[in-house]
Amino acid sequence: MLSVVWGFSFLFIKVAGQFLDQFQTTFGRMLFGSLVLLGYLAVTNRRPVTSGPAVKHLAMLGQIAQAIPFILFAWAEHSISSISAGLVNSTMSLWTGLLAIVILPEEKLSKARALGLVIGCLGILVLLGVWDADFRGNALAYFACSVSTIGYAVAVLWTRRFVTPLGLDPIGAVATQLSFGTLSCGIACLLFSSRPTHWPITGIASVILLGALGTGFALVLNFLIIQRAGAIATSLVTYSIPIVSTVAGVVILHEKLHWYEPVGAVIILVGIAMVQELLPRLRSLVPK
Repeated sequence: MLSVVWGFSFLFIKVAGQFLDQFQTTFGRMLFGSLVLLGYLAVTNRRPVTSGPAVKHLAMLGQIAQAIPFILFAWAEHSISSISAGLVNSTMSLWTGLLAIVILPEEKLSKARALGLVIGCLGILVLLGVWDADFRGNALAYFACSVSTIGYAVAVLWTRRFVTPLGLDPIGAVATQLSFGTLSCGIACLLFSSRPTHWPITGIASVILLGALGTGFALVLNFLIIQRAGAIATSLVTYSIPIVSTVAGVVILHEKLHWYEPVGAVIILVGIAMVQELLPRLRSLVPK
């Protein structure tokens, strides 16, 4: 379910972009996502984080983990397909592994991990089709998506190092993050956006679903999976999101799939599995 919700998010961004700019799409997404999370907190008798040293970290994470990446993806999908955006998003775990090795002293660079990084980087070049005219014409959009995934990776490591030790309620913390991100996106809309000229029902529905499902509900679901099944099981969603986003783009939006995109994605995912040292663990999960 989490794979489907996050995979369809790229389709929703594409459809919403038909009548909204990147700031409006992101503001709507974060607004509806915040409402879902705040509603979940109310039902479960929890509260968002509103005081203490964590607030400054959550305010910053609201920008680098949500507002900025969401804006960049929404902007990029005005130029590239939802398929391409979803596939580039799969590189996030690769950047996380690379930055963890560089930043965290407990993460060691083994030969297998180094090989995984090399394979993953080669996969990125294949995925982008750097020899293709389509890439050369939209290189800035692909770069924006890549910056977004690096932002996600930085946010994961920042959370692990500064927020997790504080022992906060994860849902309350994310609700606070989204609230800060919603505020900054609302200000950006007032400063840089113009009023939409039309309001298509499909676009409106896409913004609502993108926020309520792809942002709010998905974050709650992700938390519950981590709580009940562990981080390793949750990380496997990385491998299925590109499949969902690609099928949705081809079947529903009738977007063109280049041969090198799925090939590059597979190479990247192999590299990610090596960097995260998942291959032995994956073998242990297979029934004998």
